Amino acid sequence: MSSLKESVTGILRKPPLAFLLIGLFHVLWLGYTIWSDWHEPFPGILWLDVVWMAGYTTCWLAACDLRKWGMLGYVALTFIDVALYLLAKYGKVPAVYVSDMFLMDVLFSMLLLYYYKIFN
Repeated sequence: MSSLKESVTGILRKPPLAFLLIGLFHVLWLGYTIWSDWHEPFPGILWLDVVWMAGYTTCWLAACDLRKWGMLGYVALTFIDVALYLLAKYGKVPAVYVSDMFLMDVLFSMLLLYYYKIFN
C-alpha cells in the first residue's frame, strides 16, 4: 500500500498525457454529477449516477497510477454499463439507469486495453 504522496506522484508521472487529461475529465464530470444531483433526496435513484461515476473515476485514477486492478475495474464497469444499456433498450430490464457517457467509456476502455502491457 503506497502513501497518498506516492500515489499522486505516480498518477502525475507514470502515464501518457492522454491518461491525465481523461482523468481530469472524469474528476470534473464527477463534480458536475454531484452538483447536478445535489437537490435530490439522498437515497434516491439519481444518486446511483454519482456512485457509478465515482467508481469510474476511482478506477481511472488507479489506471493512471498504472495499477492493473484500476484498468480491469474500468473495463468491467464499462462492460456492465453497456450490458445494462442494451438490456434496457430491448426491454429485458426496466430502464432505471442508463449512463450518459457509455460510448466515451467504451473508447476509454479501448485506450486502456491498447496500453495493457505497461500496467503492473
